[in-house]
Amino acid sequence: MSSLLNESLWDEWSAYPHQSQALSTAECAGILTALPGKGVPFLVKNARLWVLRRLLKIWKRTDWRDRWNVASFLSVSSGKKRRVQLALPQSLKETADSYADEEFLSSPLTPLHWAWIRGVWGCCGGLYAPKSGYYLVIRLSSEKTSPPLKRLLSRSRISWGSRIFRGSEELILRDQQNIVTFLCRLGLNAASLRMEEKAIVRSIRDNANRARNCDTANIKRVLRAAREQTRLARKIQDASLLEELPFSMRELVRARLENPDASLSELGAVLSPPVTKSTVKYRWQRLSSYVDLKL
Repeated sequence: MSSLLNESLWDEWSAYPHQSQALSTAECAGILTALPGKGVPFLVKNARLWVLRRLLKIWKRTDWRDRWNVASFLSVSSGKKRRVQLALPQSLKETADSYADEEFLSSPLTPLHWAWIRGVWGCCGGLYAPKSGYYLVIRLSSEKTSPPLKRLLSRSRISWGSRIFRGSEELILRDQQNIVTFLCRLGLNAASLRMEEKAIVRSIRDNANRARNCDTANIKRVLRAAREQTRLARKIQDASLLEELPFSMRELVRARLENPDASLSELGAVLSPPVTKSTVKYRWQRLSSYVDLKL
């Protein structure tokens, strides 16, 4: 994925506007459920620092802000990498995991559900741009995340694929329109517009490359045919067969010797009277057969 698109996507996600208390709580629940970790307390070491920034930013608007001070759970590991880690108390982890209960999962999709999905996406989602096309991935690395997320996305009217990669299941979108629709539903409109813009630029570039390659191939074919015909014309001339040819073919041989790099169309245009490309091609075929009989 291009760094520009990658940076703009995560900048937009982490800077998503302030929401209501209910939406903030749903997004935090999605983040806390999707964060990979282990142990008691639940210890998270996450390289996606923007996820922790987003969590701290919206925590003050959640239903849980008075019960837990999430900032106090942050620390820096003592190892060489000194990564930021989050130690969640079991009560908070259980509360977040139980947020997507049966009532939540069975109701029609609402902004509340998309807020929860947006939190999950920030922890385990990715958008990639290989040499052609795009693909969006959500890695289901948490047992608590997988069932509710798959259940909600199955009702999103977006066709998801799946695969097992490095021991984890991944949900995948490869269709550009589906990717744009999904990002828009997460509220990431700027990233979706930038992706469409990049796709248009890529399409124009690819079409230009195809046209250039086609022109190059045509030029090579023209030059190859011209060389073969010039070789045949000289062979006729050296064997003193030129005067034995009908007038139309004799003029064609002379025109080729005078214009060794001309295309069939250009060669036909210099004859008198001018003839079409197909006529020139037909006459060269007859000339070739004639020379094969004589030599």
